Amino acid sequence: MPTYPVPAPTLTGDVLTINRFLNSPAQVNRALRSIADQQFIADKLLAGRVEASGGAILYGVSESIYTDRDPRLVAPGAEYSRAIAPDGQAAMLTIGKYGQDLGLTDEKISREKSRSVQTVLAKSANRTVAYVDAVTLAVINAAVTQTQAAVAPWNNPATADPLLDVMLAQAKIDDLGQGYRADVLVTTYEYGARLTANPKVVAGVKRESDSTITVTGDFTRIGGLMLWTVPAARMPLGVSAFVADSKQLGFMGYENIQSPEYSGSADGIQSWVRRNPVANDEWLIRSRRIFAPAVQEPQAAVKITGVAA
Repeated sequence: MPTYPVPAPTLTGDVLTINRFLNSPAQVNRALRSIADQQFIADKLLAGRVEASGGAILYGVSESIYTDRDPRLVAPGAEYSRAIAPDGQAAMLTIGKYGQDLGLTDEKISREKSRSVQTVLAKSANRTVAYVDAVTLAVINAAVTQTQAAVAPWNNPATADPLLDVMLAQAKIDDLGQGYRADVLVTTYEYGARLTANPKVVAGVKRESDSTITVTGDFTRIGGLMLWTVPAARMPLGVSAFVADSKQLGFMGYENIQSPEYSGSADGIQSWVRRNPVANDEWLIRSRRIFAPAVQEPQAAVKITGVAA
């Protein structure tokens, strides 16, 4: 049965094998994608995918799931009243192309063998992920205005109640009656750790096995929500945690630019590998992503304030 993400191809220490690998665009892209796909939080938070025609997308924001009136009693033989399905506020999204070249010298390949390729691909993927995630989280932060105040800062275990904070934020989304169902909690690694170690949270997890949170540190769900943690540097200033409906929040826009030398899908990381045309005894590895994040339903998320002291 196929697995996802696709596992990266393995490389031996043989220089000839490495050069054959670099000369295979599909294999290089698969390796690059397998590193990046496991890290992106942007693609998980904005689960929709919309292809741009001409580099821009027109979409509606905060479109109601209701018509403008209740059903009315219809007498025998009478006409039905006409209802209107309101559109959302119109917004425009412009797609951007972002990328970079990395050089991999023949000397580095000869000296470090397969590690040289893996290191370059990892650095390229890591930088792309960091940029795309930071841009996406900033767009989400700017669009989302709903907040839920924390009972107390999460770094004070005596008074903090992160489970209650999360549940109240979730309730605020669900109570809107717009069909939203919060399914994720996003926070930084630090506050994910503080939440996980909070005595009130630990008291509610199973203890009759050797795979408890205090043994494994593995904690993926709280209050029915998936827990996703990101580096603090990627979170917008002043935001430490938020709850969202990742299926309704928005989408990632992309454009299918027809570049025959690139490998990879139009809605993800694409790559192009070739020898340096000026004969500098090196390979050039280019990666790019053509994207723009859009928040279509800003009420499908709530920022939890007061998490940090």
